[in-house]
Amino acid sequence: MGLRALLLIVAIVVFVIAIFVRIDHELDWIAIGLACTSAAVLVREMGWDRQVMSGMGGHKSSEHNS
Repeated sequence: MGLRALLLIVAIVVFVIAIFVRIDHELDWIAIGLACTSAAVLVREMGWDRQVMSGMGGHKSSEHNS
């Protein structure tokens, strides 16, 4: 699961929380959700959306190239 996916999941959870909070704090939760969504877009644009928990199986060492 990548950083972008985590940020989008957090944004969805925050938007759902915003539905159920009091009117006084609803805009605060919406702002947090929008910030997470914007961060997910920026992560993709900057190339940081690679897998967070990927294994090391795909890497080759220089010892096997001879």
